[in-house]
Amino acid sequence: MLLRVDQPEFNHNGGAIVFGPDGYLYLALGDGGGGGDVHPPIGNGQNLGKLLGSIVRLDVDSVTPYSIPSDNPFTQGGGLPEIYAYGFRNPWRMSFDRGGDRRLFAADVGQNLWEEINIVEKGLNYGWRIMEGNHIYDLDLAMGL
Repeated sequence: MLLRVDQPEFNHNGGAIVFGPDGYLYLALGDGGGGGDVHPPIGNGQNLGKLLGSIVRLDVDSVTPYSIPSDNPFTQGGGLPEIYAYGFRNPWRMSFDRGGDRRLFAADVGQNLWEEINIVEKGLNYGWRIMEGNHIYDLDLAMGL
C-alpha cells in the first residue's frame, strides 16, 4: 500500500493515476463526495489539511512508501506537502500533453451546470467549492475569502 485516504462519502472519489514526465506519480483525489462538498468548514476541496479534492504528487522511487518532491508547493508549510494542486470536485481523468510543454490536463466534474478541463499548475487553487468552472457556486464562501 502506497497511500490510504479515507473517503467520507461513497462518491467523488477521483480515480486518475499517472506518472509525469518528471518521473513522479500524480494521483487525482475527489472531494470525498456528498452534494456540494458540505464538509465543514470550507469543504474538502479548499481544505489544505486534507488530501481530498486535490492532485497529489509523490516520489515513489526514492524511499518506501514514498517521499515528497522538494519542489511541491507546500513542502515548507501552509498545506499537506503531498498536495500539488487543489480545489477539485472529482478529477476523474488526467493526462500529460505529448508536446514540448508537457502540461498536465485534468477533467473535473461539475456540481450542477459546468464541467471543466483544467491545465494543472503547481500550487494553484482550481476553485471548488467556491467556483463551479468559471462560475460562483458558493457565494457565502466566495465572499468570506
